[in-house]
Amino acid sequence: MWKLLKKKDVKVIQPLSKKIDEAVSRLEVVRARLNNRVKVLEARGREIFEAIVKAQIERDADRAVLYANELSELRKMLRKAIHSESSLEGVIHRLQTVKDFDELSDVLSPLKEILIRVSGDVRGVAPELSDNLRSITDTFDEVSVELGMFPEMIQAGPSVSEEAEKILAEASAIAAERARTKVSEPEI
Repeated sequence: MWKLLKKKDVKVIQPLSKKIDEAVSRLEVVRARLNNRVKVLEARGREIFEAIVKAQIERDADRAVLYANELSELRKMLRKAIHSESSLEGVIHRLQTVKDFDELSDVLSPLKEILIRVSGDVRGVAPELSDNLRSITDTFDEVSVELGMFPEMIQAGPSVSEEAEKILAEASAIAAERARTKVSEPEI
């Protein structure tokens, strides 16, 4: 016979377009938070650089070297963060385009690979953003199942498809350009 279910026991299935919209909005939030983290790292980089200049003016070579090493590590993190932000922009743009043209099944897997890679890159800079990206990849898995595709288990060091390589190459070029403009090294 009929069984009464409580509201908490009923799971509402959203249409794919709503899930994609939700994933895009969550990715936008992660990208914005990553952008804020980039700004904080840039500000810290300027502070450290000024400390290096001050140490050199005071002829304190040991302290200048210490700050220079710290700045070097910070710039590595900054490059990763900028690259990750550019990759997220590419994924967001591709998701919006795919949703418009209804080609979701063709590009979902490459986009998931990119998100997993970005999640790994961001883990050292912003662990909470990495966790958010992992939950978004779970949403991609749900969408894949609804489309009749079964998500593959991606091992460490996944093979990257041609589509993902294109997006990563584009993001790398943009990240390199931004890194050059944002992290230009002044002459001492």
